[in-house]
Amino acid sequence: MADRPVHHLFSYGTLQQPEVQLSQFGRLLDGRPDSLPGHRMTTVRITDPAVIRASGTDQHPMVVTSPDPEDAAEGHVFAITDAELAAADAYEVDDYARVEVTLRSGTRAWVYLDRASTRPVSVREWLRSLEVFAGSLADFDPADAPADPVDLFLDWLREAVAAGVPDAHAMTLSTVGEDGGPDARVLILKNVDGDGWQFAVHAGSPKGRQLADRPLAALTFYWPQLGRQVRVRGGVEPASPEQSAADLLARAPSARAEVLLGRQSDHLDTPGEREGAFRAALARIEAEPDLVSAEWTLYTLVPSQIEFWQADKDRLHNRLRYERADRHTPWERHLLWP
Repeated sequence: MADRPVHHLFSYGTLQQPEVQLSQFGRLLDGRPDSLPGHRMTTVRITDPAVIRASGTDQHPMVVTSPDPEDAAEGHVFAITDAELAAADAYEVDDYARVEVTLRSGTRAWVYLDRASTRPVSVREWLRSLEVFAGSLADFDPADAPADPVDLFLDWLREAVAAGVPDAHAMTLSTVGEDGGPDARVLILKNVDGDGWQFAVHAGSPKGRQLADRPLAALTFYWPQLGRQVRVRGGVEPASPEQSAADLLARAPSARAEVLLGRQSDHLDTPGEREGAFRAALARIEAEPDLVSAEWTLYTLVPSQIEFWQADKDRLHNRLRYERADRHTPWERHLLWP
């Protein structure tokens, strides 16, 4: 009687090939797709002549451990006999170790891993393995840049939206904290015009207090699909109460209710406390549609310096900086070393 399959073997490489299965096991294995979580695929060069002859290539896939829980190596799981497992052991080169793992389906299976890869991958190694500038980067010739940086910014913003960059109008607002240290958070850009870049926040929030104490800030936009970054620095000026009220009234009722809550960054005892306060604020908005918070403030960052950065796959990045002494003087342009 022929041996019955008693093992599961997870293959992500050449053992999935029909010709390799026939040469090593004398039959085609019946497999199903599966994956090995916590691992990622790579490729190694094999020098064993027998393996090269059997597989027809010296480039073999290999999986290594990854600290990213979202990573998973794709392959197939096969039911094999004792004799077939021994044949698989003979097929795999000495640099590989057979390890028992749990697949995404929950199946316990044997897998051949490079001996060096069975050690944990450090976060540093994992980060260095991640690809940057993966797509086709945008073109940028600083010589063609307009005299007004607002025009260039709007061109880049429109191109980011057209390229499908998520939340292309999101930006990092950097301020100086009350302790003199840096602080930053992500906000949504509200408008850009000849005066500057506009955003709105609660004046009683940490960022609002920081801007009142030191009315200086920086904005950073990053559009990775295009390899572009824009940095804007300058003084910050509050708008009139009427302008701030108009900005708030243009927002959705839920956003206005959140503003009425105030208490941003205060300690929260329970989620239920927040939800109850939010429902009460929303009911108040529905009862008083024109209600505004005097603390809601629209700000304009009046730029003194704007830098445009365009990535290059060969690291010959382009940096173009616009500078001016104040809003009444013309912009000067300078190329910067990367």
